[in-house]
Amino acid sequence: MGRFLFIVVLVVMLFAGCNEEVIPKPKGYFHIALPEKKYVHFEAACPFECDISASTKIALKDSINCFYNLEYPKWKATLYLTYLPIKNDLKELIDEEHRRKEKHIQLASSIEDSAFVFSDRHVSATVFNINGTKTATPLQFFITDSTHHFFRGALYFYHSPNNDSIAPIISFIKDDVRKMIATFKWK
Repeated sequence: MGRFLFIVVLVVMLFAGCNEEVIPKPKGYFHIALPEKKYVHFEAACPFECDISASTKIALKDSINCFYNLEYPKWKATLYLTYLPIKNDLKELIDEEHRRKEKHIQLASSIEDSAFVFSDRHVSATVFNINGTKTATPLQFFITDSTHHFFRGALYFYHSPNNDSIAPIISFIKDDVRKMIATFKWK
């Protein structure tokens, strides 16, 4: 009799525990460990200086044209940086930056522009945060003094974009760019 009672109780518990709907769990992503924020001062061979993340590797790609790559090897990301002297072509340079931003409109869920001005150093910057899971670049920016100097940057990853899964890395690099802009000086 005890065995029969045990089986009956077990069957009742099984049926009583099955009244909730089964909801599949969403796909998850691996935890991304980010390094502590540390910055080093960078004096370029070109007429600017700023603070950059200590977790990057900087490579001069073309000293004549002032092309730099700020590489994040751990995350397969590169911030492409270009310095250009202004030759009565500021409007064209800024228009080109807006055209580059607009190339991402099809895949972007939104594009947010942020402006920064440090008049004591003659530094004006515009940052384009390009949001969307499949955008090729989540970040583009330019810095100028409006008369002599123009500096631009764009962030790219060396893998298929899935910006939801790398959102902490994108946020980390955006903070680095804000620090770069906040410490930027023309020489």
